[in-house]
Amino acid sequence: MSRARPARSHSLVTRLLIAQVVPLAIFAVVVLAVGAWTAHRVVASNADRLLAGALQTIRETVSVADDRITVNVEPWALALLDGPERDAVFYSVREGDRLVTGYEELPNLPQAQADRPIFADLSVRGVSVRMAQQTLMIPGRDAPIRVSVAQSLDSRRASLRELYRSMLLLPGLLVVLAALLIWPALQWGLNSLKRLIDDLTRRPSPSADFAPTNVDLAPRELWPVLNAFNHLLARLETSNSGIHRFAADASHQLRTPLTVLSANLELLAGSSRPWTDQEKRLIADSRDAARGMTRLVGQLLSTARADGARTSSSADLGRAARRACQAAGERRSIPDGALRLRLPAEPVTVLGAEDLITEQILNLIDNAFHHGAPPVIVQVRTTGAVRVWDHGQGVSESLLPHLTDRFFRAATVQSPGSGLGLAIVLTLAEAQGAKFELCNRRVERKGLVGQITFERRSTSGAHVGPAAD
Repeated sequence: MSRARPARSHSLVTRLLIAQVVPLAIFAVVVLAVGAWTAHRVVASNADRLLAGALQTIRETVSVADDRITVNVEPWALALLDGPERDAVFYSVREGDRLVTGYEELPNLPQAQADRPIFADLSVRGVSVRMAQQTLMIPGRDAPIRVSVAQSLDSRRASLRELYRSMLLLPGLLVVLAALLIWPALQWGLNSLKRLIDDLTRRPSPSADFAPTNVDLAPRELWPVLNAFNHLLARLETSNSGIHRFAADASHQLRTPLTVLSANLELLAGSSRPWTDQEKRLIADSRDAARGMTRLVGQLLSTARADGARTSSSADLGRAARRACQAAGERRSIPDGALRLRLPAEPVTVLGAEDLITEQILNLIDNAFHHGAPPVIVQVRTTGAVRVWDHGQGVSESLLPHLTDRFFRAATVQSPGSGLGLAIVLTLAEAQGAKFELCNRRVERKGLVGQITFERRSTSGAHVGPAAD
């Protein structure tokens, strides 16, 4: 049965931007809509009032003389409609359907009244106009007198544009400015989160560092989240420590019977009893198996120590190399000249734990004898690096990145092994802030080179900085 995919989670900044910009944008749209509607009503009301005033001026000049309707339209009568856009103005006076004066194109509106003007939008000579019309009843005349005045819409539109610019542009700019200021405001507000991230990334041990996070570095609103995170870290550290203790205890418990078994096999092999060839082979196979098991248990113990290793002490790199070479000589039978140690004239003090560095160098030596060929060279450099190489065939370039994977063994390797040695070296290097590199020697000089570069310390204990080799 397929599982539903979880919804994509947006970043905190994105959520805050959405929460601020969306309501602000809605508010801006509402302000613009209300402002446009108000501006349209104000302009239309004022323009209609002027149109009604011009209509009333013409209406007051309507009279009867010699049984005829007369109208005296002076130029100043339409001065109320004079605007900067020089609108087209039309007027007409009709008695019933008969045009007394003005423009024939202005129609009669059946709903026209005598008490107040009515307004209509229409087109005259291809021009959109707004027309006001009102009737006038004159005693003795059968048909009502209809007075009409129309004006093109250019001035209205210009006034609306002016109002849009003056009334709506400033609020719109303020909304845009507020939206643009949200991003730097959010960045300023999230500076404490950046300090928290920097504090986490500067931790010296990237593996198995379960130290609680400083909640004071984060905004107060995130303290509950960080407290829950610290509680989870504490539980993980407890679980991780239990696993390490179990691995260490199990390794220690296995060492005793393996030591007894190896000693008994040595006694059997060295006894005066005449062994048959088959019995000699069985004893030799058992001794090899016991040595391999002892080596595996030691590497498992080193792995448990490496996973939880955290150190900030100082170590003498040359002394650690000497101890590693001595331990390698005790562990296996090494012919004269097969293991060579090169030390500088002055001590090299580095950041790290000396016993862990000794374990790293010993693993590199064992790996060189196990998979390479003698002589094996151990060289300590004044730059704070220790280099171990052999004179074997080296490793394929495609396999180099995988040599530090736990339990990795190349398909072409015939010698037995657990595949943990180089993984332990890498883990211990990371725990001590060092750098571990593997490479092949030059073409004319075959062999695998393993180098660990530590941070140097002066004799006063001050950091000298990472070694440049």
